[in-house]
Amino acid sequence: MKKLLSLRPVNIFIFCGLGMAVILGSFWHYQTNLNQLNRLSLLNQGLNTCFSRVSQTFTAMMISDLQSPYVKSEFMNLSNECLNETAQNSRALKASMGKAYENLNQLISETHWFHEKTGRSTDPKLSAAALGPLSDRYGRMENYKQTLSDEIDSTSMLIRNVQANDEALMGLGLIMFVIALSLLSLQEYQRLEAKKEIEREALNYLTAGQNTVGAIVDRLVERALTTQNMPVTAQIFRDYHGDILERQATRISTDERTEEVVEAEVEQEAFAVPVQSTETILDVRERTSLKEALVTLQNLHAKDNVHIAELRDVQLLANTEGVEHMLNAAVNALLSHRQGEKKIMVGTQVHSDRVILNFFLGGAVFSAPELEYASNPEVIVESLDMNLQILKEMVSLASAQWFIENKVDRHGKISGMNIRLIMDRALKENRPKNLVSVMKGKKRDLAKTMSH
Repeated sequence: MKKLLSLRPVNIFIFCGLGMAVILGSFWHYQTNLNQLNRLSLLNQGLNTCFSRVSQTFTAMMISDLQSPYVKSEFMNLSNECLNETAQNSRALKASMGKAYENLNQLISETHWFHEKTGRSTDPKLSAAALGPLSDRYGRMENYKQTLSDEIDSTSMLIRNVQANDEALMGLGLIMFVIALSLLSLQEYQRLEAKKEIEREALNYLTAGQNTVGAIVDRLVERALTTQNMPVTAQIFRDYHGDILERQATRISTDERTEEVVEAEVEQEAFAVPVQSTETILDVRERTSLKEALVTLQNLHAKDNVHIAELRDVQLLANTEGVEHMLNAAVNALLSHRQGEKKIMVGTQVHSDRVILNFFLGGAVFSAPELEYASNPEVIVESLDMNLQILKEMVSLASAQWFIENKVDRHGKISGMNIRLIMDRALKENRPKNLVSVMKGKKRDLAKTMSH
């Protein structure tokens, strides 16, 4: 049922239209066969009526009742006209009747001969030898009539069988139409419920004062856009907002480092005495070569699993072992979702102060709990992929940042899953700088200290 509800509305509309087409086509075919069946019924009734008149004429001749109105020329002419009119009305059935239509023409010819022969027999004392040809011809006409009636009944039975099939198709089309409407209704109901849930969640965050938390806003807006079947817009917002969060995190980190260096003293007077020193400022944090870490990653996995687009020789401000473990954990997290033989594509983006690594795997997706686990540190998800949990710990130990997302193409369809790692980049060269000592205190005390 979940797969049916996940169908795109366009596909459901196509299914609905197909059901309506089946209903209309079957109904039209049913009505066509019904008209043909009515014509066959009228043909059979007309045939019985006309042949009963011929039978009355033959009976009068057999009992030698030449004064009977059934042997009068007016009566026999009306019988001939009855058969001719019946044949004229049945021309539309010529294709479906086949040989039965030829039997009708033979019956009409035999009837004309019978009436002409009857009109010439005016002797009241007709012998049995004179009535013999009439009796034989009547028997032949009766055979034609019976054969024609059997053919009409057989054709009517075939048409009724076709009508039964048409009724079954109309029922099938009606079921398809009802199912399509039900799916559209259920999807609309789910969409409304999802909108209500998102609004309730947003109201709770607003009440709790968390409406400015970037990760929460990102997830809420993304869910709202996805609910409205706007995956491309959701992906654009995710990329744009993720870039804003990255810049904000970088700016905050820079401000913190600046605040550690600058101190303000306003309670007492102070002045700085520059003192030349030969010591240099050195960044004692450990450095790691990105190229060497990627080569190590490439050696750990088969060529069919990982493809690294470019090896950049960039220095990272991180522990070498931690970086290698983090990269390996990212690959393992994607390999656990891989379907088929698609490779994990590793791309590198080098900026002035940071390095971004993208691990992309096509044909696979992150689930909603996994996406929420990565964006909210307090989320606890049962039966979560262990590789994803390991990756989260490795990122924390390496003092890096990470984001996971499902990429979509220009048509709005999910093309694959992506893991993004962000690490600080070391400067290319650290030049020695002169140190300035800052001595704090009152002027007379500092002057006394400097004199010594």
